[in-house]
Amino acid sequence: MDWAEAPRHENRRLLRDDVFTLVLERILSGELRPGRRLRDADLTAWLNVSRTPVREALGRLVAVGLVTSSPNRFTEIAPLDEGDAVDAVAVLRLLWPAALRSAETARSLESEVEFTLLTRRLERGDLDPALGFSHLMWTLADSLPNRVLAGALRVADLRVIRYLLLVPDARVVLHRERVVALARALCAGAPGAPGAPGAEAGGAEAGRTEAGGAEVGAGTERAAGLVGAILDDLDAVLASRRSAAR
Repeated sequence: MDWAEAPRHENRRLLRDDVFTLVLERILSGELRPGRRLRDADLTAWLNVSRTPVREALGRLVAVGLVTSSPNRFTEIAPLDEGDAVDAVAVLRLLWPAALRSAETARSLESEVEFTLLTRRLERGDLDPALGFSHLMWTLADSLPNRVLAGALRVADLRVIRYLLLVPDARVVLHRERVVALARALCAGAPGAPGAPGAEAGGAEAGRTEAGGAEVGAGTERAAGLVGAILDDLDAVLASRRSAAR
């Protein structure tokens, strides 16, 4: 990646969250390849910020396992480790059922709108399915009231999503039809979501409320099944690649 070609932000200072997001996007896209050295001077010049938000953002990326650092020696993009991906998949199998159940009744209007917009973009083909999957997972994590669960989910998610995005054999697991189905299930599993079943204005009738609740549960069940199928297929890809490497 040529730092000179990166977008500059001349008239504003980026907060640490903005720096974190910009560097994260380039790690997930592969623009910043595994092993690439990250120098404070390059990043501050690229983003037109001081060292403080850069160092804070890099610390967060180290904490989630996407950057490695040795004090006074180097900071670089972490290697793409298949063992890490295997471990992260195992963690997600434990965390996703709890996350989906928690998100059933705790989402904000903002997250519901975001789910709906992502679904529409995926249906139109305006968004790459792998990137759409990433956005869906992060939107769900953002909606969780349990911040410890949300944080643990993001750490495991990032390792899995990075592998899915950067390894061609794994990326095919996220074909468009599957990701669109997941987006629709997440919308259906959201009480009150725009366009979701059971979201009619008022919802006064008891029968309608019960039906809406059933739809919410069905949407969550579908989402859980789809995420499970994605993790199953990714496990198969990882097993095949590790067997071939022996």
